[in-house]
Amino acid sequence: MVAFRNKGVIDPKSITTFGVSSKEGEGAIGFFGTGLKYAISIILRQGGSITIYAGMDKMEFGTRQEKIRVDEFTFVTMNGQALGFTTEVGKTWETWQAFRELYCNTLDEQGECFVTDEEPEPAEDETLIIVRGKEFYDSWVNRDAIILGSEPLHQMPGLDVHAGASEYVFYRGIRALKLSLPSIYTYNISSSMDLTEDRTIKHSFYADHYIRQGLSQLTDKYAISRVVVPADGVYERSIDFSSTTPSEEFATVVRVLAKSFTKGLNHSAVTACRGNLLDSLANVEHMPLTSIDQVRMDRAIAFCKGIGFSVDEYPIVVTEFLGEGVLGRAHNEHIFISKRTLMMGTKMLCGTLIEEFIHLRHKLRDETYEMQNFLFDALVSMGEQLTGEPL
Repeated sequence: MVAFRNKGVIDPKSITTFGVSSKEGEGAIGFFGTGLKYAISIILRQGGSITIYAGMDKMEFGTRQEKIRVDEFTFVTMNGQALGFTTEVGKTWETWQAFRELYCNTLDEQGECFVTDEEPEPAEDETLIIVRGKEFYDSWVNRDAIILGSEPLHQMPGLDVHAGASEYVFYRGIRALKLSLPSIYTYNISSSMDLTEDRTIKHSFYADHYIRQGLSQLTDKYAISRVVVPADGVYERSIDFSSTTPSEEFATVVRVLAKSFTKGLNHSAVTACRGNLLDSLANVEHMPLTSIDQVRMDRAIAFCKGIGFSVDEYPIVVTEFLGEGVLGRAHNEHIFISKRTLMMGTKMLCGTLIEEFIHLRHKLRDETYEMQNFLFDALVSMGEQLTGEPL
């Protein structure tokens, strides 16, 4: 049998009345107070038995068939008296959820849960709940899938990261959300969240938010590399880091992985680390140009100046890598060009130099109407030069 014991004597009205919940402390996990009634109903429906001692007063729960109009219902009884609910309460719930309810109530009251072969003795100032039944006992045996018992590998504000894959997200140590895909780590959200009546997370997108925010603050390089280069078919593959502000360690790992063109790297992680990548440009090494590359650079600069873009007014720095898929960057009054840009030919180099020049000279950003209008105006102005007539 599985027993739950805590200090304080339960009021029988909290068992027989819906909408009653009285828990001490702001950290209580429970909210609606229906959990105990649901647990009783589920245990009885599954063929188990449950006894509750309020101090020395014993309450034995059972069932009774009663007919309402043309239908038969199985009413829950307490000491032989029918209560105001049936075993249809929590109809879609499973036995492990009944275990969770009783365990959470015990946790809220700073009590204890244990397995015993002999029925425990009640006490005057305690509440004692005794449950018998194989399925309920199996839930106790498999409680690590319901209640986190491990110590976290990593702790960040709002999130604990535990070892081991999981199909679930935990909230304050209690299973609270089923993931659509398994995760490579087990996540326990410690920030305050809204729960439904069955203690599941009310809005899954908030869980996603706390997980990505927490993971972006990781400092362990191995853990970071695992979550930003996950295998296919895992939850981490779907995480969007783009709105996060990563830790320096997170950004460093992502920068190294991006520089080596690591297959499967989460692109949103690269986006999130863009600011860190820009800051690192101050320390990039200027690559010496080969004679061929120098000719290509000279021709590109001359062409740009010939059409009105004096790109060499700013120092031009050629570096090995600027980020995955990035050909050029404008930063700190410098134009940075990726080595890959020169490999793509003079025409691509000209376009990149002009784009970064516009960023610096005219303070225009990518993918904006202002940048779009400027480019169209420049195109029309070139047309005027070609035709020799103003519009």
